[in-house]
Amino acid sequence: MNLRAQETATFTYAQRPFKSLETFNHDGIELVRVRPQKRRELPIRQFFLFALAVLSFKVFLFLNMGGAAYGAKVEEFAQGNTVERAAAWLMPLDPGSEWVVNWLQHGNL
Repeated sequence: MNLRAQETATFTYAQRPFKSLETFNHDGIELVRVRPQKRRELPIRQFFLFALAVLSFKVFLFLNMGGAAYGAKVEEFAQGNTVERAAAWLMPLDPGSEWVVNWLQHGNL
């Protein structure tokens, strides 16, 4: 085994749960570099995108099904299993959804 292959074979990385990176150089000496921990923050952007997706889906369903069929489907889901009840809790049109539906149907506020 040549020297270059030996160096790459003995140089290893191991990820630790406490956010450190262990390395071994070609002499077998252990080198430890500690990474700073990332600050945990609320994923505000992801919450906003999820809310926008739910609002868009509700508007899409309402426009395709019509008001009466949409209301009947919400009532049907309210009587179903746990997942359907959760969907029925999310599906009623909120003021933002109603505003978007009116804007798309009539083109005015």
